[in-house]
Amino acid sequence: MVSKEYITVALQLRWQEFAQRCQLPQPEAIWDAIATLYSEEERAYHNLHYIHDCLEKWDAWPNKPEQEAAQYIELALWFHDIIYDSRRADNEEASAALLSHFIKDHPLCTETMALILSTRHRDTEGMRCEEILCDIDLSILGAPTEQYQRYARAIRQEYAWVPIENFAPKRSKILENFLNRESIFHTDHAKKLWQTQVPSNLAWEINELKQAVDHELNS
Repeated sequence: MVSKEYITVALQLRWQEFAQRCQLPQPEAIWDAIATLYSEEERAYHNLHYIHDCLEKWDAWPNKPEQEAAQYIELALWFHDIIYDSRRADNEEASAALLSHFIKDHPLCTETMALILSTRHRDTEGMRCEEILCDIDLSILGAPTEQYQRYARAIRQEYAWVPIENFAPKRSKILENFLNRESIFHTDHAKKLWQTQVPSNLAWEINELKQAVDHELNS
């Protein structure tokens, strides 16, 4: 895995270029917030490596929307999990609010806030920018087996405060809801890249959660 130091430097340079190109206010203060919040100790998955991965997938995206819409998506990728606390249910709203705090009078603010809120993964059908953002956000579900397994263990680590007998059924229900969909992805690009691997990844994690509960009850 690429080192955190490399990721941090690469992201800082990218942010500086993006902020200058979009004429964002307070670029250094925003970078400090990004670097600090995505480096919080309890973030086993939702960290700078995750943002770097999301941005790489965005770089490789074919047929990007026109320039302004593309800027909304990239800014939303930077901010969509900047507030992340597994004990709260309003992380997306808080992330959007922090963006507004920094750039409330900027032309990109309102649309980007709406994009961030779309990562609650409710109805985004027919909304192209939202569909791209949400597909990138969920792309880990279709990752190669070993990468997915590292992700699943990192999510459990972020929820380590929840006893396994409480965590497992709630997490399993989320995964089963995804399994019941014809596809968890909206765009043809995401479906082609990631959908095939999703069923085996999710089935593996559901089985792992069941075994973990059985072990806890029998120990």
